[in-house]
Amino acid sequence: MATDCLRFVVTPRHQQITASRMEVINMLARRVISSPSTATAVVAEDVGPNVLSFLSRQSLPATPQNYTLGYLVVTNGDGLAARAVDAVIMNGDRLSAADVSRILAVHGPKEEEPQGESEDAAKVRRHTLRLAELTQTAVNETGEFGRALEAEQTLLAGTVAIAELVATMIERSTRTESQLAKAAKQIEDLRQEVETAKGDAHHDSLTGLHNRRGVLARLQGLQPVQRPLLAMCDIDNFKSVNDRYGHVVGDRVLKLVANSLQESCGQNFLARWGGEEFVIIFNGAITPDEAFTILNRAREDLAARKVKLRATDQPLGLLSFSAGIAAFGEKSLDQAIAAADALMYQAKANGRNQVLIEG
Repeated sequence: MATDCLRFVVTPRHQQITASRMEVINMLARRVISSPSTATAVVAEDVGPNVLSFLSRQSLPATPQNYTLGYLVVTNGDGLAARAVDAVIMNGDRLSAADVSRILAVHGPKEEEPQGESEDAAKVRRHTLRLAELTQTAVNETGEFGRALEAEQTLLAGTVAIAELVATMIERSTRTESQLAKAAKQIEDLRQEVETAKGDAHHDSLTGLHNRRGVLARLQGLQPVQRPLLAMCDIDNFKSVNDRYGHVVGDRVLKLVANSLQESCGQNFLARWGGEEFVIIFNGAITPDEAFTILNRAREDLAARKVKLRATDQPLGLLSFSAGIAAFGEKSLDQAIAAADALMYQAKANGRNQVLIEG
């Protein structure tokens, strides 16, 4: 009777704990994702359980080394590592720790960090190995619970020991699930760091504007009809400001011009192209005349600012820019920028502090 009670009451709880753990493990595996900036492979939803199944068949613990080999076998069944494994087990033998070390030494990833691997990629690899360790902990403790239940079925005469056994298992489960939750948070934080780093790569650290990469990414997402007008702006006499007052003042001037352009250009796309050059991609609905009006007003607004040096209260003098506006039409990005550049330099040759438009 005690045995029947044991099977009826405890087994569903055991299944619930195991299912809960595997759900968390699978969730973690899905979160270990790759980004365009890393070479880390995607861990598919069913890879983790399949790797653990492979290791179980070979009676191998899910250590980082064994998990790595299992991952190679599961994700690339025709690969060299998988073939080397087949050569060992084809006669019914099981893999040993020595076999695993030998196969990984020849066909596995190198111990040193791959050349060119980013810090983010290395972090993802470390979190993947941590996931394997936590998974093995969950599997081991579940196995211990099962073995303990079998022993209790034979030895127990009452329900007190059953309650103690379940309480112990719940405590272990809570501890392991807490570790899994911590790993989940670490992986989620890493994913957000990768996304943030990806965004930072498209922005200029000094002005906060988009940079050249940001311009290219913006244009790649637009159809030709959505990008008809582009302007290039260059701060007049900026080199003399740098030479006379130093780079600290020069950086402040760059930020001031960036803020002024941003205020004047509204919702149009503004970026720092490099040095003292800025690029504006006007919204598709804006006509050439409207673009000229917007940029010319921006020029007037900047020239009207009274800028002084902080240390001496000395006037910095006139701040202005020269600009050229070109239509994309059938031009490529390089051709449109070259056309706007040519107009900008023509504006400088004409005396600076002016805007010229194509046609």
